[in-house]
Amino acid sequence: MRCKKACLVINPRSGQNIVKLPDVMAVLSAAGWDTDIAIKEYGGHTMELANEAAEKGYDLVIGYGGDGTLSQVVNGVMNAKGQHSIVGLIPGGTANVWASEIGLPTDPIKAALALINSEPRKVDIGHVEVESLTFPEANQGNRQQGTAKKSQKKKVKSSAKAKHHFLLMSGLGLDAAVMGHVSKPLKYRVGSLAVGLSAAKELPT
Repeated sequence: MRCKKACLVINPRSGQNIVKLPDVMAVLSAAGWDTDIAIKEYGGHTMELANEAAEKGYDLVIGYGGDGTLSQVVNGVMNAKGQHSIVGLIPGGTANVWASEIGLPTDPIKAALALINSEPRKVDIGHVEVESLTFPEANQGNRQQGTAKKSQKKKVKSSAKAKHHFLLMSGLGLDAAVMGHVSKPLKYRVGSLAVGLSAAKELPT
């Protein structure tokens, strides 16, 4: 792939992806790519970084992380005004479902090699337009003790009307609750098993 300017948006994932970053950058540099690095610092930051990169005219915006990172990169690029950056991926998450679906190696170095030797392809993107959302949140003190009840949940914030883009799937209800309540520290330790544990907690009793 010919690329003059790329932006690598990274989910540091407790430092795990940072460790392999020099090798990934070496692969991109050897291909002649001028690549800038942008590191996620808080929730939603990945989307902001991807949007800024696209609006600055980067040829390629690469998400280095898992499916959540890719989703935010896609949304950031899609929401950019008047720009058409290409989206790339270097897997560095827990499940890496999109990478598996398209046959991209889940090893970051091999994925970087595949990326520089690939050609852009068009893919279908789904869109969901949300009028507004109110999110329930359990009492944190009780939640830590494992005694939080559904009746103790309260509405804490609302989001304005927005359009969301997705590649593989979009869900609401149980599956959204399961993914929303996955413990990130636990996910970093036990991988996909953390999703199963979250699902068990969300099942009706």
